Amino acid sequence: MKGLIYKDILSMRRLAGSYLIFFLIYGGLAIAGVFDISILGGMVALLGMMVPMSSISMDDASGWARFAVVSPAGRSGVVGGKYLFTLLALAVSTVAVALLLIVLSLLRVSETTPLDCLLITLACAGVSLVMDAVLLPLLFKYGAEKARIVNMCLFLIVFGSIVLLGGAVSNGFVLPAPAPWLTAALPGLLALVSVGSFVLSYFISCGIYEKKEF
Repeated sequence: MKGLIYKDILSMRRLAGSYLIFFLIYGGLAIAGVFDISILGGMVALLGMMVPMSSISMDDASGWARFAVVSPAGRSGVVGGKYLFTLLALAVSTVAVALLLIVLSLLRVSETTPLDCLLITLACAGVSLVMDAVLLPLLFKYGAEKARIVNMCLFLIVFGSIVLLGGAVSNGFVLPAPAPWLTAALPGLLALVSVGSFVLSYFISCGIYEKKEF
């Protein structure tokens, strides 16, 4: 399985430059005041979804799966390797975005505090984990090209809703105050839902991949 993850890392090196440029452009726009730095937290979810999709897309294009399923890792190893690689990519993007937001906060680019920057990044990472939990079984069943449409719809629905809600609040819309116990339990609930959905997604993907014909 380590070999499968290493293969994914080597394959994604070609796209690392594109992700870095994307990262720098949005960081520059935040510094220029085009938008508040807090919106950069969404980059975690975006990168967390783009990386596994790009990885499976390259596997599909090269016909890699036909060879991987007969390797010692087997079908479950292929699925497990992809899930671990997704977690690795998500962890790297979370750390990178968190550091960027904290640095920008310390430079007084925004009024968002370093602690809020960290919480925003972790929340976006949790959302990304749930979205990956939905996306990965679709990628294994339909391939990257067909799943790309579902991915874009999912991303637009989630972050479109966030943007609309943020705009409504800015225009005076008042959200009902959650109960104190819910506010206190929210981080734990998000972590539980994120991890639980990702684990469940792994078993669903294993079931899909076991029945898949190449």
